[in-house]
Amino acid sequence: MLVGLVILLAIAGGWVGSRALAAKAELEKAQTLVGTLKSQATAMDFTGLGTTSTKLSAATGKAVDQAHDPLWRAAEVVPFAGANLTAVRQMAEAIDVVAQDAVAPVATVASGLSAASLKPVDGKINLAPIVDLNAALTTASTALDSAAASVGAIKLDGTIDEVSAAGTKLSTMLDGAAATIGEVSSFTSVAPAMMGASGPRNYILIFQNLAETTALGGTAAALTEVTVDDGSISIGRQASSQSFVRDDAQSAVAEDPKLSSLFTPLMFTRLNLATSRPDFPTAAQITQAFWQRDLGGTVDGVISIDPAALAHMLGATGPVTMSTGDVLSKDNAVSLLLNEIYFRYQGKDGPDQTDAFFAKAAKTMFDAVTNSQGDPQDMLKAVTQGVTEHRIMAWSAHPDEQKILERTPIAGILPTTNSDSTTTGVFFRDMSASKLDFYLETAATLSTNVCTAETPTFTTKANLRSTLTPELAAKLPGYVASAPWGAKQFRTEVFVYGPPGTTFVSSSIDSAKGADLELTTDDLGRPVARFSVMLKPGQSSAVTAVFAGPKGTYAAPALQTTPMLHPTTVTLDAPGCQ
Repeated sequence: MLVGLVILLAIAGGWVGSRALAAKAELEKAQTLVGTLKSQATAMDFTGLGTTSTKLSAATGKAVDQAHDPLWRAAEVVPFAGANLTAVRQMAEAIDVVAQDAVAPVATVASGLSAASLKPVDGKINLAPIVDLNAALTTASTALDSAAASVGAIKLDGTIDEVSAAGTKLSTMLDGAAATIGEVSSFTSVAPAMMGASGPRNYILIFQNLAETTALGGTAAALTEVTVDDGSISIGRQASSQSFVRDDAQSAVAEDPKLSSLFTPLMFTRLNLATSRPDFPTAAQITQAFWQRDLGGTVDGVISIDPAALAHMLGATGPVTMSTGDVLSKDNAVSLLLNEIYFRYQGKDGPDQTDAFFAKAAKTMFDAVTNSQGDPQDMLKAVTQGVTEHRIMAWSAHPDEQKILERTPIAGILPTTNSDSTTTGVFFRDMSASKLDFYLETAATLSTNVCTAETPTFTTKANLRSTLTPELAAKLPGYVASAPWGAKQFRTEVFVYGPPGTTFVSSSIDSAKGADLELTTDDLGRPVARFSVMLKPGQSSAVTAVFAGPKGTYAAPALQTTPMLHPTTVTLDAPGCQ
């Protein structure tokens, strides 16, 4: 793996060659053990991590012992062979530092954990393991930074291809590991405080209603105050968007004229529209302002979740029974919360009754999660899926914590550069004052030559189709149908965001009528085209926006969309891209 044995045996002699052979075997064993560690970490096999770490330390220690033999060190001055032996020794030393000072401390803490120890018990999370893990990760981060610097300084000029390739691979691996552990360490350093270790924290949980689409998912329909004090989690006040002042002359935060032009001023005066912009910090800060102004108290952070993410979590907890007698499960949560409930509660009291139902659903799920219902590994997978799908987002009012969160997918922030991905966005917003998006299907296609052209273009098409039939439209409750148009038609805005640094070129509409390009502007460092699409039951329409980029460096293309009730079908056509 690391040494050209034939050359080393011929020039450095049989003894050094045998030591090199032994070092090679131990380092190859270490490489296998690293793979095992990754698998065990993913599977939360904490006991296995400790055992494998011990084996890894033994293997790297033996490799270093071989390279520290006096004859080996003497042979390092031999022309040509010496450069190879020196590089191999330095690589073995660096790997040993990683095993002894990075992996071992973390594995020692992890081996004392269990899946059960991470579960909340009677509404309380034990913070001690997180504090211990943070200390170990801090040590590991320092060790990895040191090892990465050492390997980066190894002179590979004049070494054989096998040694040079191994050094380059090791350097890349350590740089990546150092960055990853650094990020994890940053999060664990603030996690205890976020969970109330330094005093109570108050968070607002937004329940997004996907039947009424906004760019981030759905309107802020229901809200719950959650307090965390030294790991103890309790539910506080519950509210709906109707609980807040709805005076269009009173903005909760200072109005941004540019955003008002793009999304209407109502996003600053009506809480349910706070999620209009595809940027969760914006929605969170508006939510914080509304809550503190109208209900009082301090808001330390805002978390958002939607019914589809709840369904993922119900897959981990199993079905839960509400005080109403309804049983929520992964199979019925979306349809019950976003459609069936409106047929159950109709009339003038319908909105209040559905709000009360949402509050009970939120409390039921809260109790299930905080009282250890469900396997922690399954719950972790469910939450991870929700974050990956942009259905779970979080924002902290504390700048040091937000700075860490905003580097992760949970922040709900579009990439600001094209260095990691060249991301185009397609986002939707209901403008019918309805719950008709239960019957809306969407698709988005990005066609780009970014991997083959010096000055790339990005052609982005959004398709919308109403699955509502005339027969069903006639039976819709008034609260589901559109306020201005009933069940005859509904209006959806489509926002197409080009990648950072690009410019809007053109647009087209695949529809005889009912759709048009309303506005082109810029937002979040990107060009934006806003379309309006009007659909009658059973109709379809499509809109397209084209953006052009200057010469430059572009990462692989990506297409991000609103996390819809019915997930948007995404197609990426990018010849030459891996």
